Amino acid sequence: MLRYVPRLVPAGSAPADALLEPLIADPPKSPMGEHELIPQVAWMVERDGAFVHVPASERGSLEEMRGMAMITMLDGELSNESLDQLPGVNLATNGAYAAELLLDADHLAALHTILGGRVYLAAAPRRGRFLVGGVGAGVDGMRAFVAHVKREHDAAPAAERISPVTLLVRDAAPAAIVGELQLAALAQAATEGR
Repeated sequence: MLRYVPRLVPAGSAPADALLEPLIADPPKSPMGEHELIPQVAWMVERDGAFVHVPASERGSLEEMRGMAMITMLDGELSNESLDQLPGVNLATNGAYAAELLLDADHLAALHTILGGRVYLAAAPRRGRFLVGGVGAGVDGMRAFVAHVKREHDAAPAAERISPVTLLVRDAAPAAIVGELQLAALAQAATEGR
């Protein structure tokens, strides 16, 4: 049985003939260019014990690959930890396919219940690491979360890095980037609302 897996990869890092999907279709543009840092979904297949890119010409088999990928990803163990150094409720999940939890709508929907809101922040700064939270402590908590994501990304070995950006998850799907410009606008709106 072939083992497939969708891997989050830095935007533009996959070979030109690789089967890729956007993580966010037509993301809102940012004047600071952060939307260009949204990771892409690269489809991989195991050959001779190593995962290699699936050629773009195999797009017709994507639904079969999705089914096989679920089996492959269930093989990996996950562990959770609380990011107590950040304000509010923030969690990290670790494991071989932890970053790819960003692609699992069921998992993202469950997080809405755990975190108690319709929206939250999420990130995959490096391979095997998925971070969520950021919204329970207001703008300051979001700012701390965004900074933490960038620190984790920059501290990881270059080959393990995925993306330094933080994503807003709404209705169990990544919807937009949350960066410095967006945080400044939220802080101003909060100040004006007082």
